[in-house]
Amino acid sequence: MHIKFTIIKMECFHGEIDYRSDTLTKPTDDMREVMSSAIVGDDVYQEDPTTIQLENRIAKLFRKESALFFPTGTMSNLTAVLAWCDKRGSEIIVGDKSHMFLYEQAGVSQFGGVSMRIVKNLGNGSMELGSIQDAIRDSDIHEPITSLICIENTHNACGGRILAKTFLKKLQQLSKTNCVPIHMDGARIWNASTASHEAVHKIAKYVDSLTVCLSKGLGCPVGSVLLGSEEFISKARRIRKGLGGGMRQTGVLSACGLVALDDFESGVLKKDHIICKILAYEIEDMPGFKIWNEVETNILFIEIIGGSENVAKLLMERGIRVSVWSHDLIRLVIHRDIQYNDIDLTINAFKEISTILCGA
Repeated sequence: MHIKFTIIKMECFHGEIDYRSDTLTKPTDDMREVMSSAIVGDDVYQEDPTTIQLENRIAKLFRKESALFFPTGTMSNLTAVLAWCDKRGSEIIVGDKSHMFLYEQAGVSQFGGVSMRIVKNLGNGSMELGSIQDAIRDSDIHEPITSLICIENTHNACGGRILAKTFLKKLQQLSKTNCVPIHMDGARIWNASTASHEAVHKIAKYVDSLTVCLSKGLGCPVGSVLLGSEEFISKARRIRKGLGGGMRQTGVLSACGLVALDDFESGVLKKDHIICKILAYEIEDMPGFKIWNEVETNILFIEIIGGSENVAKLLMERGIRVSVWSHDLIRLVIHRDIQYNDIDLTINAFKEISTILCGA
């Protein structure tokens, strides 16, 4: 199923429960406090001590040689592709439901002249290894040069699914055999680590570079980090500047990232996964609704009988905001601002709407 994301603008409700994305979190009190006292410098000159501390801590956490702070995951992913695809006529392999293909404006083509070879994503977010192998170009002057394989973990459009270790291991073997590196869009790798009880470095060891977001589940107001070798990050730093990503006194933002890492290590994401599973369990048996994805982390897709936009409006009338993804599909993303006491309100709203849809 092809999923098209639609934004519906509606009047804002005070005290609403907002499930549209985990990017909607507000900075915590601790984050606001450290922002005001952060020691800063000019990061373009590599003189911001707080940003250096964040980059070094994340590089150590993922056991990669180096890291680089970015304003967004989209810019980080774009920079990664431009760093790997430094020859004209380059092509990358991406999944047909990947964020990089669907929701990043084909930036690699716009700004880098890089083409995308599309491989079908399976329901669990992976791709068939045979299809990836077939997508790798031969050394033929008629064809572009396969320069990078891109994967996503957790996989957003497949329902927050975690890429299996067996898939990652086999993909790495394929990568080495064909001399084609792997980049991971790990925007929600923190969720993958929490749910799988696997340290982030054990996930990251299968890829050559990866992007991780601080502004999704971990709740920072801004920020993503690109990881890889020292040589790779050196190239990325130059590209980031060209894209306008040199943000000067970034320590104000990086300080929030340090708090977010503390929160991650204390298990802040466990609550989100529990709430997501409870909502899936309760809504599954309601007439008019069907849980579309296997719930592993913090993302819940619900198939709708009677039109998703109508249901989204009915939910909004009850102070609940969701994303409309197609004519019969809505998405809920649980995040740190969603609390356990929001569960009953949400379930009761779905029960009322179920009655409206089906007359039960």
